[in-house]
Amino acid sequence: MNLIEIEPHFWELYQNGTEYYLSLAVDLSSVVSCWDIVLTQPEIIDYQTIGRDSIVILANQYVAQLYRGDATRLEQQAASDSQKLAMLTAFKTWQAQQDSSI
Repeated sequence: MNLIEIEPHFWELYQNGTEYYLSLAVDLSSVVSCWDIVLTQPEIIDYQTIGRDSIVILANQYVAQLYRGDATRLEQQAASDSQKLAMLTAFKTWQAQQDSSI
C-alpha cells in the first residue's frame, strides 16, 4: 500500500496493486467526519484517465452527499479494518519520509 496523492487535511489517495482507496476528512462544522473507502472500478478508471482532478471531483461529490445527510455511498464502499490499517501504515511511512527530507 502506498500513498500516491494527497490534499492535506482533506483527502489521501492510496494504491495497493490494482486497488485504490480514498481517505476523506469532511469538516461538518462541529465535527470532522472521516471515511476510508475502496474506489469502484469506474472511479479507478477515471483516476487513471483524468488524474488528480477526478479525485478532487469525487471528494467534493462525497462532501455534498454528507452535507445532505446521505452517507449511503460511503458506507457501501467502506474499507475493511485491515485495509484501514494498511492505509494508516502507508500514511505513517509517507510522513516519516517527509520528515526525513526536511
